[in-house]
Amino acid sequence: MKKLFLFLIVALVSLTVKAQTSDYENDIMKFLEVNGSSESYDMIYDQLVTQYKMMKPDVPQDFWDSAKKDVFDKEIESLNKQLIPIYQKYFTHDDIKQLIEFYTSGIGKKLTSGSLKVAEETTQISQPWAMSN
Repeated sequence: MKKLFLFLIVALVSLTVKAQTSDYENDIMKFLEVNGSSESYDMIYDQLVTQYKMMKPDVPQDFWDSAKKDVFDKEIESLNKQLIPIYQKYFTHDDIKQLIEFYTSGIGKKLTSGSLKVAEETTQISQPWAMSN
């Protein structure tokens, strides 16, 4: 009877730890979404598709939409999952929660959208600059 009771306690503790880890991992995934990473990945995809469309103008838009959904988005999700241990190494679960709170605030959203716009404009300036030097 004692062994059964001990087994149940160990199983319960294991499930609790797994649930906490899962919440932590889910919060890291949410952080990667709200901090602008997803939008920047989408921007990169759009730039790639624009280049490919110039080379293959007869490819229908449905193909590009399907490729994004069925391939690109899944690969990005896989990449983000691989990033989880790195974030866990440097940020506590509480840190991640605070970062989510910041990035979902008004100024956090402004930082995210502004950073993407700054990156786009910086790219437009830096590419010709790099080619001329």
